[in-house]
Amino acid sequence: MILSEIQSIIDLGDSPVEIEGIKQIDINTISINNLVPIPVIKVNKSYNTNNVINLNFDGSTEGYLFFTKQKGAINLDSMTTFEFIAFLIEAESEDYNIDSYEFKNDYIVIKETFWNTYISDYEKTSPLWGGFSHKLNYTEPTTKYLNNLLEIEAGLKLKNLDNYSYESTIRAIEQPYAFERFLKLYHLLELQFDYFLIDKIKNLQIPQGSNEIGKLLNDYSRTELDRLTEIISSYCTDVNPLISKLEKVFTFRRISQEIFIKYGNKTKPLNESKFNELFDSNSFSASNLTQLKIVNNSNSINIFIPKLVSYWIYRIRCSIAHNKIGEYLLSWEDENFIVEFAEPLMIEVLKQFFKK
Repeated sequence: MILSEIQSIIDLGDSPVEIEGIKQIDINTISINNLVPIPVIKVNKSYNTNNVINLNFDGSTEGYLFFTKQKGAINLDSMTTFEFIAFLIEAESEDYNIDSYEFKNDYIVIKETFWNTYISDYEKTSPLWGGFSHKLNYTEPTTKYLNNLLEIEAGLKLKNLDNYSYESTIRAIEQPYAFERFLKLYHLLELQFDYFLIDKIKNLQIPQGSNEIGKLLNDYSRTELDRLTEIISSYCTDVNPLISKLEKVFTFRRISQEIFIKYGNKTKPLNESKFNELFDSNSFSASNLTQLKIVNNSNSINIFIPKLVSYWIYRIRCSIAHNKIGEYLLSWEDENFIVEFAEPLMIEVLKQFFKK
């Protein structure tokens, strides 16, 4: 509502909360009872939404965070002072004539005397210090990237997941953004590194296999990429489904070249020349890989594809997990690359790993 509409409600004299004063601070801001309500559009999901949270600045409480969006329709007569003040700012004047109102946002209220300081010194950094945000930066998406998926192929029957693996799958589902989902799926695969080593040791005989056990334990310190490659090469033996997922990469040439070539290391399975030839040909078929001299024959593709998948998954994981110079820094604009290529590839790897 605008100032005059709020004043009209006050003049009626029947509001559920006593309004002692209103003031227009600037063209877009109104103070009510010496409090300035400011919408909150994103908030830390761990906060208990039943609480009103004090906002302290240099030891002094200058505002409050409270939650209205999750409550559904709130009866106007039962609104708290903070809720009613927020209602007067968010609602239209005709909404005052209905019995209840459903908020579009959560809110903070800031004391009028602190409002200028808050806007100049704290508003833009609130996601860090407060776990909530008032505005979306121009680089942020207005909505999460949605996959226009029309069918799901379950594939082979899978063995039951242990509790830790199952928890990782649930966490992946719960993540709102593709980057975090991919990391949770990677954690599910990472958890298998140790299990894989334990299984190999269990299959050895004591004392006959003691030297081999020592070798396995020494190998435990190998790089993460080496261990990832070994486990994928051992379990992902059906290369055709992997190839079908790899071919989804061809629509993402620019970012693929950045992550896999420009920011890749000396162990990359494809150099820049072969990478460009592959993307120009638009095919991972055995005949094409042989023709391009990426593999020697149709048999060596069974070695090359798991190795490439391992390296590409590892590089994507590094770009997500390591926010530093020397890695390709992913942004929201790259989320379609994760949703349409990286996630399906990772899921195919996990399905082959957990197949019965």
